[in-house]
Amino acid sequence: MDNVRRFRVSGQSIVGLGAIVFGALILLDNMGVLDAGIYLQFWPVILIALGLVRLLQFQRSGGRFWGLALIVIGAALLLRSLHVSNVGMEDLWPLLLILIGFSLMSGTGHRWRHSLQDAPDTPSSPDLSCFAVLSGTKRTMTSRNFQSGEITAVMGGCEVDLRSADIDGKEAVITTFAMWGGIKIQVPREWSVDLQGFPLLGGFDDKTQQPADSGAKKLIVRGSAIMGGVEITN
Repeated sequence: MDNVRRFRVSGQSIVGLGAIVFGALILLDNMGVLDAGIYLQFWPVILIALGLVRLLQFQRSGGRFWGLALIVIGAALLLRSLHVSNVGMEDLWPLLLILIGFSLMSGTGHRWRHSLQDAPDTPSSPDLSCFAVLSGTKRTMTSRNFQSGEITAVMGGCEVDLRSADIDGKEAVITTFAMWGGIKIQVPREWSVDLQGFPLLGGFDDKTQQPADSGAKKLIVRGSAIMGGVEITN
């Protein structure tokens, strides 16, 4: 039937299922029914499943990088938990730095191509650049042909106001990176928002009210939030 909602595999559903399974195992262990330790050693399977979901859902390189990282880290932790390998997080943590670098480089590629032709970044230019380290930055864009943006906040904050801007074409893309910092983006009520970011001990929060018009212009927000946050409002 058309009105039956289909179950969609997502990161939240996997984490939720894992919480149910592990909670049930601990409960049964407390009741003396079984030894939960035998099964809890397989917890890294959750990381592998999350990585597989990310690889299937995201076609862009940034999302695939993080999906691959989760799979590699989960597999290494699983092998160590099963006493097959001695490789642990103390050996794999540089992989996170490599993945962060690849994610940032892939997000800036589009901007590099435009920077060879376009004028310097101004409130009326088609591209946005906002960078804050140990500080706070506020930007207001009034461009009528907005195309792309790059926002970075490291131990600081970036606030970007796009309410007076307009997208050139059907969609625009903003790549974000928040690490121990926060990013806030304000958009017009006529825009729809598509969040494709990856949070790691952080969060992506879409607080906008989506327009009723299915053909509304779309702002795609990609990137990473590592112990930081990205918030979009209208």
